Amino acid sequence: MTRTYEIENLDCAHCAGKIEEEVNKLEGVECKLSFALAVMKITTERDFREVEKAVNKIMKRIEPSARMRAK
Repeated sequence: MTRTYEIENLDCAHCAGKIEEEVNKLEGVECKLSFALAVMKITTERDFREVEKAVNKIMKRIEPSARMRAK
């Protein structure tokens, strides 16, 4: 299953790349993050609540002001 999220307050492309890289390290998760479009697509068969918690934790560590919102 794939879900799409709008990303708010993401200030730099480098941070977006780091977030995408870290999310892709999660087991069973594929992430594509477009800094230009401020959109992240996550594909997984895992429980999305669990994945969202992990992604939020990663984002908070790399770019504390960034937030994701389901489209």
